[in-house]
Amino acid sequence: MPSYTFSCKKCGEFTLWFQHMRGTRQEVQCPECSEAAKRVFKPPITFNMDSRVKKRIEKGMEPRVVNKKDLPKNTKRNPTISRPWQAGH
Repeated sequence: MPSYTFSCKKCGEFTLWFQHMRGTRQEVQCPECSEAAKRVFKPPITFNMDSRVKKRIEKGMEPRVVNKKDLPKNTKRNPTISRPWQAGH
């Protein structure tokens, strides 16, 4: 379930859990005083993530530009298993 953090001018920050991610949910009513509370954007929690995933998130979602000369060379491999039923192919 997605959680969203909101900030009320009177009561401070609170977090709500929603069953569905429908709508933008930029503003909700505070559960304490029923005033309008605006959404606060928090960074994702990455302290217990795999280090490769964490580095990818921190780099951003921009794809890397790779030149053909930087790609690994594809070498043709001979099959390691003999397949007599495929003779001549």
